[in-house]
Amino acid sequence: MRGEPVHGESITDGDASGGVAVKLYGAGTVTERVLGTKETLHVTDVQVLSETGGDVSLVADSKAAGRYVVHGTVDAKGGIVLHFMEPYVCPVGKGLKLFGIATNIDSCLIQGFITKA
Repeated sequence: MRGEPVHGESITDGDASGGVAVKLYGAGTVTERVLGTKETLHVTDVQVLSETGGDVSLVADSKAAGRYVVHGTVDAKGGIVLHFMEPYVCPVGKGLKLFGIATNIDSCLIQGFITKA
């Protein structure tokens, strides 16, 4: 790994249609890590789980920018698990948001690292 290791999570039991931020934490800690404006998040692993199924998206920056890390439809009690051979690189200073239809998202977990610009 080339930077500071982090993991992130977003858990919701409600409407995620407006996007729910993925909170970052330092590796092995429960202390929230805020991404700096001159730092870049590199995503190596993603796991999205859904209780009821439906459309899900994990987006870097905004949906309008079209920067989808994950985008698809999952079955009830299903999910998406990805490992990137080359990490997904988010725009500088931008974190991740999880989107989904009402009450379909249970959790999103990510692993990765942060580099400084």
